[in-house]
Amino acid sequence: MRGRISGGVARGPRPQQPNSMSNVDLVENLCSVSAPLREARRVHVKAYGSLVPDVFMSDVLRRVGQCLGLISLALHRHEMDGILAALERGMTEGDRETRNVIAMSFTRDCELEPFFAALRPLLGPRTRAQLHGK
Repeated sequence: MRGRISGGVARGPRPQQPNSMSNVDLVENLCSVSAPLREARRVHVKAYGSLVPDVFMSDVLRRVGQCLGLISLALHRHEMDGILAALERGMTEGDRETRNVIAMSFTRDCELEPFFAALRPLLGPRTRAQLHGK
């Protein structure tokens, strides 16, 4: 009965599941499969003083684009698959903030990239469901 009024009392949102993936967990998962993203996180935290997940997603998107390059794909396919799997896991297991960060700062932005046509079929079903053109 989330958000419903019962007996004149509004019920609040459902509490977070204890095992839901946070933005910090998502970034850890992404960095565990990609050395360039670990370095990007280090530079990001040095520049901003902390992790700003929306901004970090632009680094993730840039790295996926680099992996999709003609020569890079063969060399970095495992890394890219790990990144996309981490994003899909975030859409499946993530808390609301994590799902929003992926949807708004990765999935929607990827539609504007020149490599989008190559990326689209590689996205997992929950990540792909966030696309405008679905």
